[in-house]
Amino acid sequence: MSLMTLNKMKNQIVFIMIFVLFGVFETSAQVPQWTLDSLVLYEEKLASHVSKDQLDEGKAVIAKIEEEGSNSLDPVFFDFFERAIENKSYQSQDALMAELHKSLGMLEYFRGNIQAALSAFYNARLYYIKSDEKKMAAGMAMNIGVMQEKIGQYDSAISNYKLAEPVFKELQDAKGLSNVYENLGLAYYQEDDFDLALRYFEQTDSLLNTYLDPNEIRWVGFYMNKHLLLFKMNRVEEGLKLLLKGFQIAEANKNDYYISKLGEMMGEVYELRGQTDKQYEALMKSKAFFKDSKNQQAVANLNYKLGVYHYQYGVMDSAMVYVEKSLAYFRENQMESSIGMVLNTMGNIAFMQEDYEKAIQYYQQTAAYYKNENTQAYAGFLFNMGYSLNKVGQSARALEYMERALAIRKPLKDLGGIRDAYQGIAEAQEGLREYAKAYEAFKLFHIYHDSVFNEVKSRQLAELETEYESGKKDQAIAVLESEKEIQALLSQKQKAQISLSIGGLILFLGLAGVFFRQAKIRKQHNHILALKNEEIAKQNDERELLLKEIHHRVKNNLQIISSLLSMQTRGLQDEKVKGAMKESQSRVKTMALIHEKLYQYENLSKINMQEYMIQLSDFLTQTYRSDKQINVIVEASEISLDMDMAIPIGLITNELLSNSLKYAFEDSDFGEIHIIFSEIDPGNYKLRVEDTGKGLDNDLDIEKSKSLGLKLVRTLTRQINGQLKISSNPGATFEIEFKEDALAA
Repeated sequence: MSLMTLNKMKNQIVFIMIFVLFGVFETSAQVPQWTLDSLVLYEEKLASHVSKDQLDEGKAVIAKIEEEGSNSLDPVFFDFFERAIENKSYQSQDALMAELHKSLGMLEYFRGNIQAALSAFYNARLYYIKSDEKKMAAGMAMNIGVMQEKIGQYDSAISNYKLAEPVFKELQDAKGLSNVYENLGLAYYQEDDFDLALRYFEQTDSLLNTYLDPNEIRWVGFYMNKHLLLFKMNRVEEGLKLLLKGFQIAEANKNDYYISKLGEMMGEVYELRGQTDKQYEALMKSKAFFKDSKNQQAVANLNYKLGVYHYQYGVMDSAMVYVEKSLAYFRENQMESSIGMVLNTMGNIAFMQEDYEKAIQYYQQTAAYYKNENTQAYAGFLFNMGYSLNKVGQSARALEYMERALAIRKPLKDLGGIRDAYQGIAEAQEGLREYAKAYEAFKLFHIYHDSVFNEVKSRQLAELETEYESGKKDQAIAVLESEKEIQALLSQKQKAQISLSIGGLILFLGLAGVFFRQAKIRKQHNHILALKNEEIAKQNDERELLLKEIHHRVKNNLQIISSLLSMQTRGLQDEKVKGAMKESQSRVKTMALIHEKLYQYENLSKINMQEYMIQLSDFLTQTYRSDKQINVIVEASEISLDMDMAIPIGLITNELLSNSLKYAFEDSDFGEIHIIFSEIDPGNYKLRVEDTGKGLDNDLDIEKSKSLGLKLVRTLTRQINGQLKISSNPGATFEIEFKEDALAA
């Protein structure tokens, strides 16, 4: 196996992101672990404060226990919070229950149990909402987003961050808002939207400068995160400067954790520069720091890095041992993007061991864990798969994978990836005996090879720029030398201009008379045209008034039908029939709202879907009102659709929201329903309705469902030529993507 092949099959460098959690305190080093007796003492204090209704004092005790528990991660602290949550005397105190769930979530996060942390933060948010603590509820939305990023649910994470953003803006909370923007930057970085990620990081920087001193430890995590982005954007030196600034702050604050993490990141920079000794030294320092750590996630990340290091330098058996250790943790916590990353590395190790069939098996497993196909990571998977297929003689399939990888890398301007793709394409075409095409691909490979990190070319470019600037100076000297000749020519030119000016004046006077006559004629024509335009405008106003009246009458007729159904319902005894009548009433109301909006707007052909969905959700909440606390959250962009598209979308929303309100929360007293309507790109839209209820039956088949509501959803989705996706994790999620001009005949 050649060194070129080894370099081609190398993994992308993997960094550890420092997410910003809401409610995290900073510690400079681990403090001695509590004894069990100390915990018992604080547990008694908490019970005493609660019995005396001293809520603030009780919260302070919980915060102290959380702090000590985060330092030690001893199981006794987890046992305490689980006991407290089950304590019936605490369960009537919503604010107290919120604090207990939040603290348990923090401990589970520090221990590396992402799923348990996600569940705890979700419960904390619900209790904060019940106790009307808006800021803390927004903070928990942030923490839920962080956990979702950890398991690869980037769209959901972004939605949760954006739930928190308006709350912090309203409160003018610069600290909370800076955390929102930094986490949004990380989420868009994960989705390879680097320009948008950079904008959010710049907003974060501006806000941090409003309340932080230059040497506060908070800067370190931000510098590390921004470095990740700059590294991906090939702005390595800028990122390195930020890491060095972070080192200075971490050392000044004697923060061993950040010093270790920064050393780990420096190891990756050393790798890029080929300084293997320094890279190995940095990894060993991190290994020593985390040797006895109970933070399973940090240990798993480090194991993966050690595996990649051994892989890069040809020690394949050790590499496989380390990455298999990390895979066990990622699978336990369902961290899908990390699972895909490790399986890809295992494929690379098998490839280097020349076990190409096994490598292909690993790569095939990898494919299931990539959610976004327009990323460098997915392009890397395609390249690896293609390269392995070519090794086992499947050159046609290999070429297909390589060309797909190239198509992704070009818009991302991944020069190194484009270079490798062309070499892979050339080798695949060579395997197919298409030698002319292989030669063209090899030429392109060499062009990109010369442009990637090529210092010689950079120096040549600098020399060319210098020559260009020198050439401009020589031209300036030549101009000065010919200035005398120019002055002599100017005097002759001035005499000729005087003669021409006299002739021009005479011509101008003649033309002015012609233009005056034309202007007079044009004025008469404009007056006639204005009268005609006034008549057309009057006719248009009359037609618009008539159309508004039609919509008004249609709305009134539909309202009468709705009222008749309501009156009929009151006289019924059978609950099933009453339910069916209510459903019919809501469908009629859904269409009536469309016509109501049309006669209220100046534009009689478009519906503002944001206003419409808010009004529809208010109506349905009242229709299916109960004693349960069900919060309906509408996140709709300012999108306007014509009536033919708005009616089916409105009816679909009605059916899905009604279904959630009726059935999702039969086993709980409170929950949330999210309606998200957004424009993916111009003309392409996504409607997403999800709840936090009990979820759907495992054996649900919408094609065979006897429910009229689900039949309507299916039929209307087909009518708009949409794509319907249904999932249950754990609540029900319905997602429909459609195009504005795709209405079926």
